[in-house]
Amino acid sequence: MLDQESITPYQIVGEELTCSIDMHRAQNEVALHDTVTGKTIYGLDSMIEIFAQGKNWIKKPLQFPLVYLPLKQLYNFITYNRKVIAGNAPSPAEDRVCEPDFNYFYRTLFIVLTALFTGLVLNSYTNHITNYFGFTTPWFVEYIICFGQVVWQGTMILLWSRKNSWDYLGNMSAVSTLGGILLLPLLFMNSFFDFSGIVFLVYFMVVVGIMLLEHLRRCSNMNLGYLPTISWLSFRTVVLFSIIWIFN
Repeated sequence: MLDQESITPYQIVGEELTCSIDMHRAQNEVALHDTVTGKTIYGLDSMIEIFAQGKNWIKKPLQFPLVYLPLKQLYNFITYNRKVIAGNAPSPAEDRVCEPDFNYFYRTLFIVLTALFTGLVLNSYTNHITNYFGFTTPWFVEYIICFGQVVWQGTMILLWSRKNSWDYLGNMSAVSTLGGILLLPLLFMNSFFDFSGIVFLVYFMVVVGIMLLEHLRRCSNMNLGYLPTISWLSFRTVVLFSIIWIFN
């Protein structure tokens, strides 16, 4: 059985084990090393092994291809994007770095799914605000805004810091996801309490403030300065006035 003493962070794995573990693969996939047999398994297989401790009956269903293959894709999706999801500062140069390799497919998928999720949430949320002010917007507007922001910020970061472009877009998408998640509680509670549009507006401003602070923090971690945040705010300001001008 695994316990706390069985877990060793990647950064401090002893040299005696590095010859038995594929250290590069372990950056991308959690490694589970059996010190008795010397066998090492990685990624989803190691997670299943850990999860199935004391309940071996669950291993067979999880390893069934129709279950295993989707779980494998989900695992890869998370592991290859975990750096931008967490948004942590880079490790000191002297440390053994445990960061996943960059994967175009899973990063692009993360950005696209984030834009779709945020557009879906905003489409439901902003209706309460626009209705309060006496106008409505078509259902597709929020999706255009979300994908438009990716294009806007993508162009900006390519001109400002090309080497950080994919990391920045991933971090920006994580901030958008955070904003969408923070809007969900009020949408849920509105099913019971029927809040005024002004409540939605005030809460939305609070969420945007939180997103702004998180965007600044992540840009600071990537040493990008204030320009990406200025561009991020400029896009939202242009969009706000455009919506009011076109649909009001």
